[in-house]
Amino acid sequence: MKSLNDSLRDEFSEILQRDEYRKVIDEKSLDVNVLKKAFDILLKYKSDVDMVDKSRTEFENYLINYFKSQKNDN
Repeated sequence: MKSLNDSLRDEFSEILQRDEYRKVIDEKSLDVNVLKKAFDILLKYKSDVDMVDKSRTEFENYLINYFKSQKNDN
């Protein structure tokens, strides 16, 4: 039996495969694995209302740090 998080991950993966999102991902050369990891960070605190802000902050920091490292690698 799938957990709620597993179901949400599957749904997110399906959304990323939609043409409208696939186009943006390809145009901006985004790494789908990074998007999925960032989504996992959001899921980490989803069940704790008091941790919503922490979840958002960690999500943003993860993406910001990833993009900074990509910029420095280039």
